[in-house]
Amino acid sequence: MSLRKAVLQRITPLPSRTPSPSLPHEWTQPPDTEPVFPDLVQHQQQIHREPEPDEHIATRSKSPDSFMSPNGVVKRWRVNITDHAASLPSELATVSLSGTVKRDPDLWFEDGNIVLLCRDMAFRVYRGLLTRHSVIFRDLFSMAQPSASETMESCPVVHISDPPDDLRHLLRILCGIRKFPVIPGERMEFAELAALIRMSHKYHVEDLHSRAMHHLKLYFTNDLAVWDTAGVDGNLFLHITPPDAIVAVNLARLTHTDSVLPTALYLCCQLDAELTAGVERPDGSTERLEPKDLELVLRGRTELVRASTRGACTICRPAPSAQCASKGCERALREILNMMLDGLQKDPIGDIAGYAALDSWEHWIEDVVELWPLCEPCRAMLHARDLEVRRDVWKRLPQYMGVAVEDWKDPTVSATPTK
Repeated sequence: MSLRKAVLQRITPLPSRTPSPSLPHEWTQPPDTEPVFPDLVQHQQQIHREPEPDEHIATRSKSPDSFMSPNGVVKRWRVNITDHAASLPSELATVSLSGTVKRDPDLWFEDGNIVLLCRDMAFRVYRGLLTRHSVIFRDLFSMAQPSASETMESCPVVHISDPPDDLRHLLRILCGIRKFPVIPGERMEFAELAALIRMSHKYHVEDLHSRAMHHLKLYFTNDLAVWDTAGVDGNLFLHITPPDAIVAVNLARLTHTDSVLPTALYLCCQLDAELTAGVERPDGSTERLEPKDLELVLRGRTELVRASTRGACTICRPAPSAQCASKGCERALREILNMMLDGLQKDPIGDIAGYAALDSWEHWIEDVVELWPLCEPCRAMLHARDLEVRRDVWKRLPQYMGVAVEDWKDPTVSATPTK
């Protein structure tokens, strides 16, 4: 590779992230204190239908927007569990472990008093422990009376419709087997964090949900200063791969956390085949972007190419520093600009004008000044222009990605423009 071609390549450093700040307080609760199930007993007497094989005891309806807190976390809402009571078994049945049902090796407690049956995996756990953390589990278990449910080793059985791995991650936290937040340096896989967010959101495990969302927002941040301490593979607490950005977008939609969307969609713009192929979950299913979000990514790529081109022209503007100490700097800057424009003409969507508009140019700058030496003030000026360009891209990132974010941090507010 020629030196001329080499200096056209942009090299992005991979710094590590700083430890997380303090965790947010518990969620505020809505003032409504009416009984959640006023007609429960009457409705149970009207149930006579046999369940379908894949039916489960209950599902959670979509949360109304009126129960959203300012930070995008879903508050506890009233759940009419009787809407789903028809899926309860109407006769006593016994589930045998000799068939396809298997015990989870870590979550089968001999003194447990309830069994959660998730597809072919059984978890024998403690009813009181789960109901203390989750109003949804409390309501589910109140419907699974011993006289009208399946049993396994004399324990009532509750059918759960979630993927076994997702339920396992949740139960490991609630039963104290898994520590969360994790110890710095003991990084959690993003798939586990995503499962905790989905499950704690669904079952209203509020403290866990708050902590899990805090970790998500440490990586998919609204602050450029935090973003600049990031590595492409995660931070001290989280290991992430590029396709995980697809899951992050879906989690942001699920939890109505708009501040996660700009960076998650931006990282989706950097994907190749994974963008349409999606991310395979442990249960074999595939998670993909919704069509509306895929459209945002495609439109966002166009905006990012334009931003990268503008940024390159701004950085290479042939105007020396006011403190320039060399007469040759202006000529060198013109040569650098001509080289950059030549590269754009040959490869319109390449390393210079690509989708990675937030990447720093600092290594590229150091490479080009090896060919065209600049005085120290002019070199510092190029690095200052680089930071100014990236601040501007960050400021406009929600606009580029087609989303509105109220608490997006503008890094240009306190920044001093570079001349």
